[in-house]
Amino acid sequence: MIIGSLKHWAAQRECVHPVLRKAVDFLQDTDFGLLEEGKYSIWGQDMFAIISRIQTKPASMQSAEKHECFLDIHYVIEGEELIGWQLQNEQTAPSESNPEEDYSLYTELEQESMIRLTQGMYTVLLPEDIHRPGLTETEPSEVRKVVIKINRNLF
Repeated sequence: MIIGSLKHWAAQRECVHPVLRKAVDFLQDTDFGLLEEGKYSIWGQDMFAIISRIQTKPASMQSAEKHECFLDIHYVIEGEELIGWQLQNEQTAPSESNPEEDYSLYTELEQESMIRLTQGMYTVLLPEDIHRPGLTETEPSEVRKVVIKINRNLF
């Protein structure tokens, strides 16, 4: 997992893999005020962005997820969200798996940490990162965000 802010991207971009650089450059260079919610290709079907508006919710109302084929980058355009995170281990078993759709779901995580993302922040979630996006500790609120999906075969 990597956590960052576009405020610091110019100083950090040379330290990351070119594939991640392409994805975060997309976040840096795109005026999301001009784009509607939907799916946008960055690099064919191997890298694409999904822009959405979500309502945050308590962790008890949201399953955690993990992907094998795609990395996720979650970026907050407007608002604030918490993302639960836990590294996969032998004791963590999914409650549901769908390899064709590239996800496994988890209901119970024993060592989950919370990451707070505010406007302009992003997190890169690798295949071993179990994550629970769209959370709040207080009242639900609207978040406009981008999730970039990156096929691990690009690395």
